[in-house]
Amino acid sequence: MSGADQLSGMTLPSRIKIHTLKHLERIGRAADKQGALLAVERAEGFVEGLEVSGALNPGTIEALYIAVDGMATERLAELDR
Repeated sequence: MSGADQLSGMTLPSRIKIHTLKHLERIGRAADKQGALLAVERAEGFVEGLEVSGALNPGTIEALYIAVDGMATERLAELDR
């Protein structure tokens, strides 16, 4: 599943959407587990920054965390094969 698939149905400001997609794609391209986990930490930090700043409503923040978790779960499973 691509980063865009993870965000389907979400309405985000364009700059936030672009950066979120970059983070999700970085997770999806990770060459190894360590790289994937680092990309997940960065993506979660980005979402946390949005949360702390109040840039998005709590439901959208939760959906972003779920998207990051979904992409991470998928990529880590691929790397375990």
